[in-house]
This record gives sequence, structure tokens and C-alpha cells, in this order.
Amino acid sequence: MLKKTIVLSAVLAVSLTPAASFAASVQPAVKTQAAAASVKQGAFTSASVVRNSNGTLTVRWTSNQDLGAAKVYWSTSPEGGWQELARTYTRYNGYVAKDPKPGSVVYYKIKGGNGASIVVGERKLPLKGVTNFRDLGGYATTDGRSVKWGKLFRSDELAGLTAEDKTFLQSVGLKTNVDYRSSSEVKAKPDPTIPGVTYVSNPAIKETASDNSGGATDLASLLASGDLSVLGEPGELLIDANRQLVQNPEAYVELFDLLLDPANAALVQHCTAGKDRTGLGSALILLALGVPKETVVEDFLLSNTYRAAYNKAAVDGIVKQMNLTDEKTIETFKALMEVRKEYINAAFDEMQKSYGSIDGFLTKGLGLTAEKRAQLKKLYLN
Repeated sequence: MLKKTIVLSAVLAVSLTPAASFAASVQPAVKTQAAAASVKQGAFTSASVVRNSNGTLTVRWTSNQDLGAAKVYWSTSPEGGWQELARTYTRYNGYVAKDPKPGSVVYYKIKGGNGASIVVGERKLPLKGVTNFRDLGGYATTDGRSVKWGKLFRSDELAGLTAEDKTFLQSVGLKTNVDYRSSSEVKAKPDPTIPGVTYVSNPAIKETASDNSGGATDLASLLASGDLSVLGEPGELLIDANRQLVQNPEAYVELFDLLLDPANAALVQHCTAGKDRTGLGSALILLALGVPKETVVEDFLLSNTYRAAYNKAAVDGIVKQMNLTDEKTIETFKALMEVRKEYINAAFDEMQKSYGSIDGFLTKGLGLTAEKRAQLKKLYLN
């Protein structure tokens, strides 16, 4: 059991190729749902921003009817300061524009002829030194509200941030950096100092004297030995990981304590790949704010999109290094690099088993009383 725990820590720490090599230049259109509870007549129903490989941005939208003429505005704040960017028609469902302020985060507001409007930003931030730095803004809640843009972020390891990236994050207004990694991961790739940003070490997996020598080293030793039996069936380790994170939720209790202090926003939480420990943390934030479970799962799975090139290179490298030919073994490594529905569902199942429901876990496991959830919604919902 101890060996399995050590390997589990190593799996969550796996980082096999330089993140900066695969900073995605092509981003999919991630839809931002408008009011989910009920869509009023003559309203925008979704919007997205895609950064194209040539640096232009495609702003897309949908509406439940033709809203006539449309104006597209931009601002460096989702709260106001809007400047007109273009005039078009809502029936065109989109507009391609040059970046109005390169090097800064930009939000867009689309306003229809009937006065209806929707605000949207880039889901994945255009940083050069990370692969999976995302904004959790824009997601709709079951009561028709939406998560504020520019307040809640998730990411993979930050060691590769460039000087330009750090300046960009300062322009976003980042205040707090919550690091779920173990001491060995941090020692191997420490986060850079970002002026004005408070660093918080918050390991998601408890370390023992037996494994604090370095999970990544343990995985390397495992690969060198050729004995891969401890990895189990494809996906098994990450299913176990999500169960264990729910069984030992101290790091997420600390996360919400930080989130409840408005001085800590905007906040980013991250681990190594930004998909497992961070994936569950992000899911818990969205669930606590009232975002539907289906949307939460969609956000969890987005790591596969943004890490696709990274993951393929990592698996190809392992296959070549170890001269692997067994399809099951290759699938096991592929499963370690990805996120899958069964991983997050394992966490949900553990919440149901131990606390009766997801809400039971939020209340009893994380201590989120009705008053605390109301405060979270006041801070992070429009």
C-alpha cells in the first residue's frame, strides 16, 4: 500500500517534456453559457473567444433570435471601461479582430440592438511558459448567474513563466498563487516570484518520510526498472487518486479559506499538470458556486484539449525510451497523461459514499456552511 501511495504521488507529479514547447497557439471555442435557469426572449445564449495562430481573435456568439445590429466592445476589465471595437449584426454570430491591447488580458462585450448583452474572455490565457492556464469565468449557475471573469484561475506548473508572462499576470490582477505540489516537486521546479502575488504552499497529498525524497525520482526509477505492474489497469491510479483526494480534503479546506478572503482574489491554483489535483479543486469551486455538474465535468475534460500536443509527445517519448510494444502498457501511460470522466466521477462517487452527496461533502467535508457559500457567491458571481 505504501509503495502504491508513493507511485501515486509520482504519477501526479509526472512531467516528461518542457511545457513551454507546447504552449498552444490554437484554442478551441469554449462556449460560455448565458443564464442557464431560463433564457429570456431576445437574449444571447453563449459566447466564446478564440485566439488564432496569427494573433487575431475570433469573438463568437449565439442568440435565441436575431437581435438586429450588434456592437462589440473591449476592455481590460470585465466590470467596465468598455471601448467600441466594431459594429456588425448579431445574425453573423461572430467577428474577427486584431488584439486591441497585446500583452494584456482583454474582455469583450457583445451588445444587441435590443439592449441584450454578454461578456466573454479567453478561457485559456495566452501565456508562453505554461500549457494549461485557464480562467474559470463565464460559467453559468443553476440560478441564472455566472462566474466572474478574471477572479478564479487554474494552471499547470508555473516554473516556465517568462518575464512577459509574469507582467501579463500582473495586468490580470493576480493576487494569490496556491500550489498543490509536494515539497519534492516544488524543489525540482520552484514557482517564480511574481511581484504583488502571494505564494501559498498547499500540498494536496500528505507526504511521509518514505516519499518526500521525490515522487518524480520514484517514477523515473520505476521506469528504469521495467517493472510496471504497480501501475495497474489503465486509469486505475488516477481513479484511486481522486478518491484519496476526497478522503483527505485538507488542501481544499485551505483553498476555500483563502477564497473567502476577498483580498486573495484573483487566485490561481495549480499543480504539475494542472489536471488532477487542480482539476478537482476547480470542480469543487464551480460546484460550490452552483455551476451544474455537467458543466463542471466539461471544464475538467478541457485539459485534454489544451494538453493534447504535450500528452502525445510525452507518451511517444516513453514508448521510444522503453521500446514499448504492448498496447495495454501504452494505454496505461496514455491514461496517466489524460483526464477522463471516470476520474472525476470517482471523486463524486466517494463524496456520495462518505457524505451522502456532493453537497454533503461541500458542507461536512469542506466546512462550507450556507453562510460561507453565500459569501463565495457574492464574491465570485455576477
